[in-house]
Amino acid sequence: MYIQVKRLIILGFLLLSYNAQSTTVEYVFINIWDEYTHTTQLPNTKVKRIFIQPDINVDKASVELFIDAYPIYQGLTIDKHNHLMNRFQVRKTPTSVLVENEQVISKRPLTTTAKTTSKPKRSSPLQTLSGKPLLKTRLQQDYQVLFFSDSLCPFQHIPACEKRIAQNNQLAKKRPEKFLTVIKPFYVDEHSAYAYQKRFAVQHDMVFDTYNQLFEYYQITELPYWVVFDTQGNVIYRSAHMPTRDHISL
Repeated sequence: MYIQVKRLIILGFLLLSYNAQSTTVEYVFINIWDEYTHTTQLPNTKVKRIFIQPDINVDKASVELFIDAYPIYQGLTIDKHNHLMNRFQVRKTPTSVLVENEQVISKRPLTTTAKTTSKPKRSSPLQTLSGKPLLKTRLQQDYQVLFFSDSLCPFQHIPACEKRIAQNNQLAKKRPEKFLTVIKPFYVDEHSAYAYQKRFAVQHDMVFDTYNQLFEYYQITELPYWVVFDTQGNVIYRSAHMPTRDHISL
């Protein structure tokens, strides 16, 4: 009897030792910009799941904002220099890679579904990120400078976008209430505008241009871009080059 009990104890220790050494991890590679418009279908699993964001078109602030919006992705990590993507030869997202004892035992693409969110009508009034209502026909009365920008800066190779954003922030320091930054809506949603606001420390009003209303209204075709009004609300300057103090009466 004593020998049998001893054998069971030894077997138990061996199993615990094996389980401690045998680790299975699922790496799920996603692209946060895609997740804003399409949801990745995540099957139930009992193994440890780690979310990975490729080191492309993203920064830490954008990831943090994404996690705030979608807590299911808690722990999402940027794959610095795409080390894991290269190691596991992941070529697209979303992809699941199951690894056991450092060996890949399965790799498969994951399915996605388009998000069906109710969108405001094209004629709906816009509002700043702080909730202030905006009417495109009154902007020239409420602001003197409109700065059109892209929340993906600097990731989409927009020429000198960081420098121009810094220039606009500097211009706005004296009278921030006269400046409005307008964020392009293509490929992103409002969360990316908040990330932009945090990343570039914007201290004046910002608006996410839902349905491209302001870009169309002012016929903006390049970025970044300035539109400046005089005190009567007339456009006196519009260019991809920073306006001078002569153009702005602050």
